[in-house]
Amino acid sequence: MKPVRFILILSLLMTGFIARSQGSDSLFISQVKDFVFKEMGVRLEGEFYTHRDTSDQPLYYIYVSLKDKVEKPFGMQEDYITFHSKWDANVRAAYYHNMGYEPFIYLAYCYSDTPLNKRLLSYRKESVSMIAFHELMHNYIMQFKLDIPYDFNESTCDVIGNYGALKYAKDANKIKLKTARKQLKLNEEIYACMNDFIAKINANPAQCQQLLSKCQIKIRKLLKNGDSFQKDRFSYDVNTGYLLKNQYYCMNYFLLKKVFLKQKSMKDFLEIIKHLPANEADCQTYLAKYL
Repeated sequence: MKPVRFILILSLLMTGFIARSQGSDSLFISQVKDFVFKEMGVRLEGEFYTHRDTSDQPLYYIYVSLKDKVEKPFGMQEDYITFHSKWDANVRAAYYHNMGYEPFIYLAYCYSDTPLNKRLLSYRKESVSMIAFHELMHNYIMQFKLDIPYDFNESTCDVIGNYGALKYAKDANKIKLKTARKQLKLNEEIYACMNDFIAKINANPAQCQQLLSKCQIKIRKLLKNGDSFQKDRFSYDVNTGYLLKNQYYCMNYFLLKKVFLKQKSMKDFLEIIKHLPANEADCQTYLAKYL
């Protein structure tokens, strides 16, 4: 058994690229960024999507768990560990594997620092719009020092990413509305698929590996209609511990989506997010007031 599985996942991961003109794509991202700030009602501090990452190297994220259940190594506080070096990431992953854990590595080319790189610039504009909304939402959370539980943090950014890109298509006419709708629909179908199989695994833990395999097969079938970014983001092999660790992520996405759609604007939704409790259980009760 290999100690490391390389996967591609959310927080915005990318494999393969088609070289494009950096200038025109950089201008497009700048336009999207200005639209994001307008929708948020704030201009975030920082030079986002303004510098070129000439190395085009990813960050290496390591998630560590037992194979079939959520259990981090003793003393490990983080949800994941990041490295800039592939060699360093492999060494750390092998260390945890020798301890009896099932680590895996995923590659992130787009994260809160929002650098420009070949892989980001290779994606169609609808995907780049979603990425920009998602990542700038992370920066919004950091700028306002919001203490939001991890699952709610990521799912909030996905709601903003998906529906922000859709609004950009409707209002700015710089990306295709039909494509943005198709992108959103497939993303939500995959979230729903994960929810379904997580529930089945929790109900039938003895069948977790078989159910996990079926889940991955179904997601790959859905991805036949996806674009290159969606395929990069969701086409991965992952252990059951990782999936169960994120069992509230998709559920929270659909809860937050309902709250978002009831608001008149993104600014109204963000005012609600600003007051999310730090405790996950309290978040459910708090958001129920807005349904």
